Amino acid sequence: MRRQIAIYDLDGTFLSRATFTPFLLFAAGKRAKWRLSFTPVWIGAMIAYKAGAFTRQQLKQLGLSLFTGAISKDELSALSEEFADRVVPGWIGSGAAKAFERDREEGRLLILATAAMEFYASGIGERAGFDHVIATRSEIVDRRCRITGGNNYGQNKIPRVEAVLDALGLPREECHVRFYSDSMADAPLLDWSDEAVFVNGGAARNAKALARGWQVADFR
Repeated sequence: MRRQIAIYDLDGTFLSRATFTPFLLFAAGKRAKWRLSFTPVWIGAMIAYKAGAFTRQQLKQLGLSLFTGAISKDELSALSEEFADRVVPGWIGSGAAKAFERDREEGRLLILATAAMEFYASGIGERAGFDHVIATRSEIVDRRCRITGGNNYGQNKIPRVEAVLDALGLPREECHVRFYSDSMADAPLLDWSDEAVFVNGGAARNAKALARGWQVADFR
C-alpha cells in the first residue's frame, strides 16, 4: 500500500485570496499606521515586478522592509498568530474545504507547500489541520526580517517536498501524491505528482491544464 499524500498550494488554492499584501497591511496597521503611506510605493513595485524589474524574492523583501520595518522575532510571531486567526476559517474556499475533508477521510498526509512566508503560513496550516507546512523561510537580522533559502516558488518546491518525505522515511516511489494548485508556476510540482489538480483556472487555463493531463476543479 502506497502512502497517500495530499499537497496544497495556499494563495488562491486552499485560500480564496492571496496573503502577502494583506499581511503587510495588517502588520503596518497594527505596529505603525504611518507605514500604510507606503502603499502607493508597494503598488508601483508590484507593477515594476510584472515588467521584470524585480524577482519575486526581491519584491517580497522590499514589502517586508516597507511595512514591518524594525521588528523582533517575538513581535513578528505575535502578528503572524493574530493574522492566522483572521484567515482561518473565513478565507478557505468551500471547494477547498470539501477536498481537504475528503483527503483527511482518506487518511492522507496533509502538506501545505507555499511561497507564502513561513512565519504566518505555519499558523494558517496549524489552524487548518495540515500535518506539515513548507513555506518561504526568514530570519530576523538586526531587527529586520530577511528572506533565507530562496523563495519557495515554482521548481523550488520540489526539493523542499522531497526533504520532508525523506525526513519522514517515505521513499517517493512508495507514495501516491495528489497536488492542488491554481498557478501554472507550480507546473513542476504538478507534473511531479501522481495526481495533479489545477483549480480555479477559468476556460483558457483549464484547457491548458487538461492538455497536460491534469484534472481541473473549482475550489471557490
